[in-house]
Amino acid sequence: MPYKKQLIRDNSCRRDYTTVYVGLPAVQIKKLNNLAKRLNTTESAALRKILEAYFNDIEKKGLPYEPLRKFSPVGLKVLPRTIRKEQGIKIRELTEKTGRKISELVREAVEIFGG
Repeated sequence: MPYKKQLIRDNSCRRDYTTVYVGLPAVQIKKLNNLAKRLNTTESAALRKILEAYFNDIEKKGLPYEPLRKFSPVGLKVLPRTIRKEQGIKIRELTEKTGRKISELVREAVEIFGG
């Protein structure tokens, strides 16, 4: 039970979003930042657009088979970014199918569709 003066938001717009923590190298952070500035939006919104294009590309071309890679670049900065819940579900399904981490898939999406 909330206390008397507690602020309660029943219809918050954040309910359709989830947070992912993505490790990106400085070059890709700069790409994401530049795209956000070009679109005059936030980095999270730019990442949502990149992921949407990435998912559409996978639907058209299919999922390429790649064996599990043990590759972790040095110098990654972990960024919390909000994406739509359906994008979160799709990216988690892709991690299960490919055996790759969320960060790897997001790095690939930013590299291909980041501009």
